[in-house]
Order: sequence, then structure tokens, then C-alpha cells
Amino acid sequence: MAIKLTPGNIYFIRDIDYLTGEIGKYVKIGIVTNERKTEDRLKDHQTGNPRGIYPVAEVKDVPFVERLETQLHYEYNHKWITGEWFLLDDAEVKLVVCRAEELKTQQLSDQPFIEHALLKLHKAVSNGKLKKANESAKKLETDILHLKSELNKLDARIEISKNAFYQHLGAHGSIDKILKIKHTPSTLKFNEAEFAAAHPKLFAQLTIPRDPAFKHTFNYTNISSTSLKNTDPTLHANKAAITKATYSTVQLAGIQDRTVDLERMHAEHLILLREAKLKEYALEMLEYRLQHLVGTYDGIEGICLWKRHYTDQPAAFSAAALKLKHPKLYEKFLTKPSTESFTMEVEKGRAYLPQ
Repeated sequence: MAIKLTPGNIYFIRDIDYLTGEIGKYVKIGIVTNERKTEDRLKDHQTGNPRGIYPVAEVKDVPFVERLETQLHYEYNHKWITGEWFLLDDAEVKLVVCRAEELKTQQLSDQPFIEHALLKLHKAVSNGKLKKANESAKKLETDILHLKSELNKLDARIEISKNAFYQHLGAHGSIDKILKIKHTPSTLKFNEAEFAAAHPKLFAQLTIPRDPAFKHTFNYTNISSTSLKNTDPTLHANKAAITKATYSTVQLAGIQDRTVDLERMHAEHLILLREAKLKEYALEMLEYRLQHLVGTYDGIEGICLWKRHYTDQPAAFSAAALKLKHPKLYEKFLTKPSTESFTMEVEKGRAYLPQ
């Protein structure tokens, strides 16, 4: 997902007990975009809160404030409790604020490359030519492929970690304050094939031409060198041996007790998530710099391909138009069941005291 080009401020707040004067031990790390003032956001937090809210620190005029907030959340996920609240003493808050200033400085350095890539190059048709590789491009490729290789390893370890949780889950739908299984039930979708067979003329009338689509896939020439099978065969084999998870709606209400071993596994899992997220962000910044070097070319010889062009799209039936013009007929063909899904969601924070 591309970085959001949203400027704003990142704030740090605590709360205080009105009656005793006791200062809370948690700090909220949140943001306001440049459309609002931090004071207005603090008023939102105060509404309905029986404890007083007060600011601790603020880092202003961050170019990509949502990214900075998320990066801080993951960098300090060992202190993450829940939501945007972190267990931080005053000395730790000062360190996090300093880190936020460092990240802001880095964003300001990367800003020209990011904006050039996203605002111009991602929307520009390429010129059909390949650019010669220079040393800067080769260096970027080396760093990018290394990060991709490391991310493949981390992704495998994360999947293996989740499978270990699955083995402990048993006939339960969650592990207390560690993870839960999210269930998306089956729903009825519009059955286009049945409608086309039953009402061919109306189907033809509501089959509408589409505008050409802009294609801009970015590919690396030497991406195969980063595959897990090549870089870590043992880890690749361990990932391939993972037992496929199966769930049922019956088990969802059951809660598995949290144990010391499960808490340790959770802490180790959060470390993997932190490493993966930070490497992912570092990779994205390098890719913007490489795209800046590509410019309007189709790519760089021996390094990458980035052909950007418009391609014709076939006409497509508009179920939305049918729903608007013939709502009862639309409902009649809501007969195609979707597949229910189960997703393991590991908590990003640790809202519990270790046993």
C-alpha cells in the first residue's frame, strides 16, 4: 500500500485522576492532520472520559504523519497495550519523541522522491525505452533485493509462529488477550451467470463500455534470487510443512487460558511483526528512490521493468445499474453464496501483566 501523502502533527498525551491527582502510566500516541488542530483532537478524547487529558509532547509538520504514527507503534510494540496506548514512563516518552523527530527528518529527506514517484511517475505513460544502469541504481537494487530476501524469511517465521498458536488453540476460538479467530460468514452475492441466462436482453443493455485501464506494475529482473527456497531451504521446508488451519463456528465462543509459554510465544511473535513492518517501510523508501531514477523510462536495464500504459478493457455488466433500476429483480438473483472465512488475528499489543 502506497504511503499516504497526509501532513499533520503527532501528539503524546497522558491522563490524570481528577480526584486524587494521580497521573496515568499510559501514553497515547496519536495524530491530527493539518485540517484540524491538536487542541480539537484532545477535546474529542476528553469527552466522556472521567479522567483529565493533558498533552505531554507534540511533533509538528510531519510530511507523512500517518506513516510516522504507525512506524512508532511498531517500533515500540513491546510497550504497546491496546489501541494507541503505550506503557511509557517520562524518560521513555522523551526517547520516543526524539525518535519521532528523527523519523520526521528522514521523511523530509525522502519527501521529494516519494512525491515525484506518487504524484507524477505513477500516473505518467512510460516512453518505451530502457535506461542504462548506473552505480546508484545498482546499489539500490542490491539493498532492495536484500530487504526482500529478509522479508521473505520474516514472513515465513510469522506464518510458522501463527501455526504454533494454532496448535495450542485446540477447540477454542481465542486465546485470552493474545489472539482471536475472526469469522466472516457466508453472504449471498449477485449471480451474474444466472441473470444473463434468464434475461439476456436486459443483461446486454446493462453491459457498459469501460474506460481504458492504466497499468503500472513494477517488477525486478533478479527477484528470483530473493526466494525463500534459494536463500533458506530449511526455513522454506518448515513453512511448507505447516499444517493447514481449519476452524468452525462452533469453536468461536471458546476461550483458551493464557499460559506463560503462550505469553512468551506472543512476545516473540510481536518481535517478528516489528522487524517485518520496519523492513517493509525501509524497502518502500528505497523503491521510491529507484522509481525516481527510472523516471519516464520503461525500466532500468538488468534491474527493473516499469512499463506504464493504458490498455483497453472489455465491456462489463453493471450489477449496480440493475440494482438502481430494478431493485426487486436484483434481489431475486442474490443467490450466489460466498465462502465463509476464518482469520487468525494476533493482538498487536499486550494488555496483560506477564504471569
